[in-house]
Amino acid sequence: MPLDYDKLISQEYRRRPKPAIRSLLSLEKKPDMISFLAGKPNPERFPFESITVRLKSSAVESSDPSTGEPTELVVDGDTLERVLQYGSTSGDPLFDEALNDIVSVVHGRTRHDGTPAGDFDIAIGTGSQDLLAKASLALFDKGDTILVESPMYPGLLPDLGARGINVINVDTDKEGLSAASLAQVLDSWHQSERTMKLRFPKAVYTVPTGGNPSGTTASTERKRAILQIVRKHSVLILEDDPYYYLSFDGLDMDPTTRPRPPSYFALEKEDNDPWGYGYVLRFESFSKILSAGMRLGFIAGPKPIIEAVSGYMASSSIHASSPMQVIAALLLKHWGISGFQTHVDEVARLYQHRRNVFESKLQSVLGGDASHQGALASWVTPVAGMFFWVKLHLPPETDAPEGDSSQVITKNAVDHNVLAVPGQSFYAGGRITPYVRLSFSVIPEEKMEEGLRRLRMAIEDTWKEHGYSTIPPM
Repeated sequence: MPLDYDKLISQEYRRRPKPAIRSLLSLEKKPDMISFLAGKPNPERFPFESITVRLKSSAVESSDPSTGEPTELVVDGDTLERVLQYGSTSGDPLFDEALNDIVSVVHGRTRHDGTPAGDFDIAIGTGSQDLLAKASLALFDKGDTILVESPMYPGLLPDLGARGINVINVDTDKEGLSAASLAQVLDSWHQSERTMKLRFPKAVYTVPTGGNPSGTTASTERKRAILQIVRKHSVLILEDDPYYYLSFDGLDMDPTTRPRPPSYFALEKEDNDPWGYGYVLRFESFSKILSAGMRLGFIAGPKPIIEAVSGYMASSSIHASSPMQVIAALLLKHWGISGFQTHVDEVARLYQHRRNVFESKLQSVLGGDASHQGALASWVTPVAGMFFWVKLHLPPETDAPEGDSSQVITKNAVDHNVLAVPGQSFYAGGRITPYVRLSFSVIPEEKMEEGLRRLRMAIEDTWKEHGYSTIPPM
């Protein structure tokens, strides 16, 4: 059955008055309109004449053939005047057009094309983290319920907890969010003592590619199974996919023609069911593939939800940085979609190489190749993203038979001058766990082995503190 967005959108959003001024701004474009409306600063004294960005040489980019100099992107004239001024909450038109092209080519859905698959909208924000926060406001009231994969990206947890939203963990496996666990939770909702007194979930949150922290990636079959489950129960999928383009499979193929794993947003189209759309709110980020500091991301999904998210943006950040939007738009236009695909595969190759180097060090210092000292960790090799989710071999605690990584990291690891994220940070409500998240994205390759050696010493110290003279095998 189709989702009922009247029930899905939060009551808090419905109580908010619509911004009176911004609702009139579009009328300024009407021919012969004289406007005393907006409190915009006069651009005559803006101190910028142009913005010039010089591109690095890369697999996509070479020198300007006419000059032999690196290619430059220039924002000036009317475009510069526009982007230095307050803009539309929906985003700059140049960037919006570029996003249309990406969504159409990569995910196979074209906005407003007259088909059920095209009945969606896009909102541009200051990174997907900001959009997640605003989507949370648009969807959840105090006492509402969200399902989250466990372990999960922790950026959502402080906001959800502070606002009194019920967060229910759903187990994961080597492919991320477990379809069997999701079905069990939803099918037994009104019978389970854990959930029977709670409101039925509005949404399930997942990072399907290169999960943070787990490093897991959902197969196409897994995504199809989960789509069937949420359709059965009328639950929205929050598809947070910042590592989508950092997938390592198929990097030996032509980036412009190779098949890419279909997103939940793309798979909605597969069934060709007019009632099968509108179950996915997809979050994408340019932080991992262009620049984290540009703070650009977007969401694509059902129009009523996009409208609500945009409403919160209009009364807070107003819009993402217009200069950054246009610089990104000019870059994407310069590359074309084939150049974009080539670039993101080059980014993925970098992370694939770093994963391979890091895993070889991990294996020699903490894994099976360290058999002369004893293996002190186990893990599943990630096929996307920038993280290893590593289970440390730790002494048992009274309330934690497999040990507690928090104690190892916050004391012994710090004493040895090495940092990692304890696994407890990634569970709603907290959970004692032997896992840690290790990031291989920016650490210099020459420091990887030394960092892992220090982590090993921290683990060994923990065993000694528990009275062990030798460490038993895993």
